[in-house]
Amino acid sequence: MRKINPIPALMLNSCYFYIMKTWLPLLISIMLFAATGCKQDRNGVEAPSVTVSEPLAGRTFNFSDTISVKADISHQQSISSIQVAMINEFSTPVLPVQTFYPAANHFSLVTFMVIDDRFLESGSYSIRIKTMVDGEVFNRWVKINYNSEPLNLESLLVLTRSQGSVYRLLNVLPGDIVQERFSFSGDYRGSALISGYRLFFSAGSVMNNLTAWNLENNAVSWSVPSVPDPPLPYFNAIYSDGNEVYVSTRDALVKGYNRSGGNTFRSVQFPNGYFTSLLRHKTWLMAVFEPFNSEFNKLLAFNYPGGTVFRSIPFKGTVAGMTDFGEDGVLLFMNGEAGSAVYQYSFDLNTLINLKDFPQGNILDLTAPDTDNAFIAFADGIYWYRPDIASVVKVLPDQSVADLVFDALSGSLFVASGKTVSRYKVPSFVPEESYTMTDSITDIHLLYNK
Repeated sequence: MRKINPIPALMLNSCYFYIMKTWLPLLISIMLFAATGCKQDRNGVEAPSVTVSEPLAGRTFNFSDTISVKADISHQQSISSIQVAMINEFSTPVLPVQTFYPAANHFSLVTFMVIDDRFLESGSYSIRIKTMVDGEVFNRWVKINYNSEPLNLESLLVLTRSQGSVYRLLNVLPGDIVQERFSFSGDYRGSALISGYRLFFSAGSVMNNLTAWNLENNAVSWSVPSVPDPPLPYFNAIYSDGNEVYVSTRDALVKGYNRSGGNTFRSVQFPNGYFTSLLRHKTWLMAVFEPFNSEFNKLLAFNYPGGTVFRSIPFKGTVAGMTDFGEDGVLLFMNGEAGSAVYQYSFDLNTLINLKDFPQGNILDLTAPDTDNAFIAFADGIYWYRPDIASVVKVLPDQSVADLVFDALSGSLFVASGKTVSRYKVPSFVPEESYTMTDSITDIHLLYNK
């Protein structure tokens, strides 16, 4: 058997360990340098120096406050742009984004942001300073807190009509103080209100436009023209979800508009009929379609903002009103040949479930402030309906109701009848105040601070 000389083998092992110990770290360093060097060549931009002096981290702001933003930003290369934004937890700007173009190595940022969004909720936000250098983006955040403005009822808005078809919007304050805001003449279909944007909407029937009135100066902000074709009405229904206003038109369309008058929604068109009731529910716009030549109406759920049909179900009866029922769907208050009833529409089952029959007759008007309460006007009086216990109780006698609204802050029910608005405390329904106008009341609304 051939023997292996142990001396060369030992020398080989020694060389191996020497190479591993001496050269391997160097080889790894070279590889890392090459890798990072390539990356440095590709990006090649170091983070800028950003020193923020205002706002201080953790500071709390309130509605209408002004946020002062001050920062010194510098870099070896020219700074392309700087964006300043107030963002939420999802990095979505909640106030208008401000952009600056320094085109220099140093920039002293001094700017202001006014928190004027009444819908902005309380919580933690960030002031983000986004700096762009040579195509690379660098962010700096400062955490702040925000307390939203408490919700307050500012006034009662009363729309009246005189014998000459002159409509007046009146501002009613405590102490029986009545102030006229503006007036208009012509025909009238309905009205809606967005308190947060200080916008009041009036829709004509045949001739008058959809008009947005600015309640800050009581002047017209914008309008959508009617397309007259007497005697057929052009606008059939008007509704606001507190953010946008929606109308249905003679050509069987539902259209939505934002506070600036921009068209944000348009449904698919349905022939030979018109839409009567509208309601925003989650990501859908609910609408009731009444065809001209069918005994069946349709409840439709339109995708928002696409306008395509998500759900559709036929039914018999006339919808007096729709209300949001939270996670359980939508409530439909309907009048039919056998009387009136309330139905729950289930999205999961795409069906209508009878919750309660009302032997009192046809529903004349209603308001549902939440999922637990509804106040319904029948010919013999006003009833309090509570879906959770299927209870319906008469609370006020016949008053020939023109309109009714509920203020959840004070627990008060406002009832308009003839030329008078009466305010009742719930659940005692003891009258608190009454306001008398010179003309007949058409509609009433509650104006809040947001």
